[in-house]
Amino acid sequence: MQRGPVIFGKVNLANVAAPALGAEFGSARWFVAATQPAKEWLALTQLERQGFRSFCPRFRKPWRHARRTGVRLAPLFPGYVFVSFDPGEAPWRSINGTLGVRRLLGSALQPQAVPAGFMAQLQARCPGGVLDTLVDELAPGRRVRILTGPFADRVAVIERLAAGDRVRLLLEVMGGAARLELAPNQLAPE
Repeated sequence: MQRGPVIFGKVNLANVAAPALGAEFGSARWFVAATQPAKEWLALTQLERQGFRSFCPRFRKPWRHARRTGVRLAPLFPGYVFVSFDPGEAPWRSINGTLGVRRLLGSALQPQAVPAGFMAQLQARCPGGVLDTLVDELAPGRRVRILTGPFADRVAVIERLAAGDRVRLLLEVMGGAARLELAPNQLAPE
């Protein structure tokens, strides 16, 4: 499978979705914009065209339909994107009228900035704008939630790390314990 920049329309999303660490300049800060349902990429494209830096962290979400399975990139925070600007210099009110954006979070007078430490940690965990795993540490005994498959939304306990980048889980089913192996990207913290 060949990996390269993802092109959405005429915009290279590799440049939009993954700002460089420490790329803050002046007094620019990060803010959160609520998007219209499933319009994160439209909002990113339009914000870039207006000259705003934006970030939408994604994760690899397994999917299954009929007999086909695969993995797609899904927003880590569905319905939200991060936008960086200096509120004293940038025409930030235009963000509220951007295609795909519902509004900036905050009051009508001033948007609410995201803590700088949070954005630095989030960007550090998302190289290329993609979060590799939702669970920080895969340790035996830790409780995790299964994201996909017939046991989706069930809580299981990690028994051990298996070969081939798999995780062996113990799942309580009908009064007994069942063992199953899943990929780490199919698990989330409880």
